[in-house]
Amino acid sequence: MKTVETFTGLIGFYVLTPDGQLGTHDQDKKFVVDAKLTEAFAEYNRRFLMTYLQNPMQGNFRLAIIHRTPEKRPWGFETLFLERNIARRLYPVSGMTAEIDLTSFQKKNREKSIYRGMEIFLDYKDVSSPDMPVYCPVLYDRGATLEKYAAILDRPVTPADRETPVVEILNLLAGIPMGKRHTPEIAILKDKIYQGIVKKGMRKSAEFTLIEDIRRNAVSANAETTNDPYGDVGKRAERQVTLNSKSDGKVAGHASDSALIRNIGSSLLGHPEPADPQILKLFTRFRELDHGKLEMLAEQCLVYKVPPGTQLLERGTKDTWNLYLVDGTVQLVAADGVPKNIEGGTPTASNPVSCLKPRMYTVSAVTRAVFLWIDDGLVDEIVKSSDAPKRRLGDVA
Repeated sequence: MKTVETFTGLIGFYVLTPDGQLGTHDQDKKFVVDAKLTEAFAEYNRRFLMTYLQNPMQGNFRLAIIHRTPEKRPWGFETLFLERNIARRLYPVSGMTAEIDLTSFQKKNREKSIYRGMEIFLDYKDVSSPDMPVYCPVLYDRGATLEKYAAILDRPVTPADRETPVVEILNLLAGIPMGKRHTPEIAILKDKIYQGIVKKGMRKSAEFTLIEDIRRNAVSANAETTNDPYGDVGKRAERQVTLNSKSDGKVAGHASDSALIRNIGSSLLGHPEPADPQILKLFTRFRELDHGKLEMLAEQCLVYKVPPGTQLLERGTKDTWNLYLVDGTVQLVAADGVPKNIEGGTPTASNPVSCLKPRMYTVSAVTRAVFLWIDDGLVDEIVKSSDAPKRRLGDVA
């Protein structure tokens, strides 16, 4: 477990040890055994590890690896990297087989923050049996370095890989038939993994990570927020999804906008999350703003997540708001019925989606979509301001 202890971002995540114990590392990096879960899974864990270690490269045991990247990512250096077969399953392409190389979209989505990757595993549903748990991600340390995983990398091995430690993420459910996965022990373990992620997400971070999800730890309306940088998120999340404070909650533009906003609001995954200045730099319009103005704008914005199939924009509507796609894929359908897709993180997504008014496209989420919803008037006001003083999250009106 020495490798796990070197990753600061893994404190609180569940670990499977070589002798079959389940537990977590506390703030002092001391391993704390979960005696009840270890006992409940004892015999299964022994067989699970025996089967996996006979041939780690085969089967569906391993979901991803965690390692440090040479260059800093938006979330930092500690990065989760998906196995190819898992990337295919999480980001399916119609008609694609396992023998065909990954698409550019699948390759782009192999790298994630640790928290976001763990969230995706925990939330994943199989369309054929949506009520059945598919993944239960636990950490495992084989004491290997990155060069041992050359077969899954999208690049040649470098000398630095020989010194880069790796922690694996295994699916503890891999050896359990689908029909036998509804047990109290599995439900308890998954919930504890969730709590570890949420506890992490409640901390203020300089890097942006989409897993800073507070949906299971909502702040009480009467709670003190002085020492909690996310203390006002509950209040912000209760506001209309457009955050249209200038119009006192009335939606500008086409009459169908209100219905559309209600549709988005009812489909949200968790509470909206605080935006970070770094995420704004993904978009062309905000790249020239100085740090102060970026902070001011970020503190007036929230990040929203919706499931596949959610309609986000409607053709013909006219308003002052724009949708900025952070992650996921959306489909635009024009009047002629011809669809086209936009993927978050690509050059096409660096501008607002269907920004011409009246809108020329109806826009819906193809995958889980993550986006910002920003009023042009707010942007203009901040861009024209002479100074943008630093403000705390709790200062947002």
